[in-house]
Amino acid sequence: MILQSHRALARLSYFRPQCLDKRVSLALNVARVSTPLRSCIGAYDDALCTSTSTFSSSLPYRPYATDAVSRPKAHTGRTTSAPRKKAATAKATTSATAPTTEESTTKKPASKKPAPKTPAAKKSAAKKPKSTPKKKSKPRTKAKSTKARKKPTKAKKRPLTPKQKEEQTKQKRLQNIKDLKKKALEIPTKLPISAFSVLLTEHMKERHGDVKPNARNVAKDCSARYRSFSPEQREHYNHIANQNRAVNARQYGAWIRSFTPVQIHQANLARLQLRKKTKKMWQKLEDERLVTGLRTSWSFFVAARFKSGDLAGLQVGEATKLMSSEWRALSADDKKVYTQAAEEDSARYEQEVKAVYNRDVIHGTAKAA
Repeated sequence: MILQSHRALARLSYFRPQCLDKRVSLALNVARVSTPLRSCIGAYDDALCTSTSTFSSSLPYRPYATDAVSRPKAHTGRTTSAPRKKAATAKATTSATAPTTEESTTKKPASKKPAPKTPAAKKSAAKKPKSTPKKKSKPRTKAKSTKARKKPTKAKKRPLTPKQKEEQTKQKRLQNIKDLKKKALEIPTKLPISAFSVLLTEHMKERHGDVKPNARNVAKDCSARYRSFSPEQREHYNHIANQNRAVNARQYGAWIRSFTPVQIHQANLARLQLRKKTKKMWQKLEDERLVTGLRTSWSFFVAARFKSGDLAGLQVGEATKLMSSEWRALSADDKKVYTQAAEEDSARYEQEVKAVYNRDVIHGTAKAA
């Protein structure tokens, strides 16, 4: 019973919009008729609407029965819970849509108006604005902390032990000697300049070649052989030694000229320090371009005393003691000759140092210009 009443109510709700649609179509067709007929049709419509409303109100109310909800369409975007909007009344549609007698002859009958779209449908139908590329935001940098960061403290070095200090000083000394040797310039090897040394080199090449033999045994063999030489053989080895001496002089002169006088002067100073530190004989480089050392009044006095011949046969120590006593006994007028010669030599020394070494002499020392 309940199901039957529900179906009847659904049919009534279905017939009511059909009646309204027929009313609209009837109003359009009667638009061509005169005005009195229009009023009759309006009264008919009112009566029809009142009859349907009284019929629906006479039905008993049932709380479990609800109004039928139409199925939503895909393009509308409505949900099932949203009920359909009721159609406008017949009077409003007839007054708004009914054309005049003149316009009705030309215009075609108006078609059914579609149901208005819900706001959700309008939003979906509206064109989406073009998406603009978002600007990449710069990465936020952390604010610098106002507190000053503590600097990492350096680890304190441990004090060196006596053994480590000794090793350190030894390494510095060796490095200093190595640097001095670079400045000292290595002299090229020379040929043997004596008959015995010529014989020794020949013996080494013939018997031993590149192998390093025992020097003592080789020296004994060469000395015995040299004593057994005839005068002609000794003259031959002496001649070879003299030739080697001349060759060495030419090679040495060419090697010296390959350097500047300043380089040769610095090499001699380095050789002087090496003689003191290594206790070995470092020969002084001989170069005619070098400036002769500065002479004093004492040096001129010593040269004059040896040249006189009064000190002949005396040893160097004895001669030096005698000359020093004589120098102290000389008067200022007697020393004036030697002091004047020393002043002239000092002027000569300054000029040569300026020309050769490009330096100025200040208080007996050379200073770079």
